[in-house]
Amino acid sequence: MQHNLKGLEFVLGDETLLRDAPVQKALPLFAPEVIAFLDAFSRLTLTDSEAKSWPDVISLGFWCRASSVARMQADNMSATQRYGRGVAFHIAPGNVAVNFAYSLIVGLLTGNANIVRLPGRDHPQTAIVIRLIKSALKSHPLMRPRIILVRYDRQQHINDALSALCDTRIIWGGDGTIAQLRQSSLPPRALDIAFADRYSIAVINADAYLAHAEKAQLARAFYNDTLLNDQNACTSPSLIVWLGEHIQQGRDTFWQHFVVLAAARYTPEPVAAVNKLTQLCLLSAQFAGVKKVSGAQNNVVRVELSALDKETLDWRGNSGFFMEYVARSLDEINPICHSRCQTMATFGVSSDELDSWLAAGFRGVDRIVPVGQTLDFSLQWDGYDLVAMLTRVIARPSS
Repeated sequence: MQHNLKGLEFVLGDETLLRDAPVQKALPLFAPEVIAFLDAFSRLTLTDSEAKSWPDVISLGFWCRASSVARMQADNMSATQRYGRGVAFHIAPGNVAVNFAYSLIVGLLTGNANIVRLPGRDHPQTAIVIRLIKSALKSHPLMRPRIILVRYDRQQHINDALSALCDTRIIWGGDGTIAQLRQSSLPPRALDIAFADRYSIAVINADAYLAHAEKAQLARAFYNDTLLNDQNACTSPSLIVWLGEHIQQGRDTFWQHFVVLAAARYTPEPVAAVNKLTQLCLLSAQFAGVKKVSGAQNNVVRVELSALDKETLDWRGNSGFFMEYVARSLDEINPICHSRCQTMATFGVSSDELDSWLAAGFRGVDRIVPVGQTLDFSLQWDGYDLVAMLTRVIARPSS
């Protein structure tokens, strides 16, 4: 059956490779040829002069280097009889520059051929990664049919065509994007993996922070979690919860370091200033006791909340808009830890304290990581086991 591809731009690959994608052989999980290609891409990335200007690109290069992939493989040793499901169709978010590459690499590691709709926005990092992928393919030409990168303007007929080719559809985006894509039918045995609108938080013990010797380093770690992507990633904390005895002193010192760093590194779009003021007004109209605590400067806007409820984070902002809440215990954040809460970044919170709190059995919080590691991607993401969902199991009798 022929599908209408009018309006589809090929950035890597062509229409012939696209139509032949369903006949590409399924590779085993962690196929040697995939690992070799990713190692070549990693080496190119980590030595590229342009890439070195972008921490998110360098992080991608570290994530897929041979030693990192070997650790992923060791964690999945029990999955030796798994092969790719076939064709994975990835819909990348527009506001996170290198997400498309992580999704693609997972598709490759799990043995699939991949069609990737690239971000519509012109991110410099996206262009760098594409250039490096093309360079790595020169020494690994057999991987070319497994990587097809495209752009288009969300036309329904293209969604229909690409969805009809795939065995797994991976949708990164807002709820509206997911709803639109699901209007396009999948083949009967195909699966959807949808990464919906979610939010993340940070929990910091002020006493532990004050005792921490590397405060500037922690400010850089928090910057990477947040402003590196304008707070647009679902993993970027929107709310900072403070625990401890010396909270005011800890908060003041933390934000002093962070604001200095942001002033040197971060230049938001002019419209961001208006958006943050608008968000403050909307939040104040919705909840009692909202108080701006960040002074006159606008790069970093801090808003203190007097209470939390299940809808608080629906009013979050980005581009340096931070909510704050002072808590006596972790139990006070329970109302926001529902299915939309993805990642909790922590500093100075003990494992025992977290284990005790998690015993309540929340529907949200899929990841708990140290501050500075919210963007660190893994094969378990958003509560999904991506290895299991992107592969098929070949059942064999035990010998």
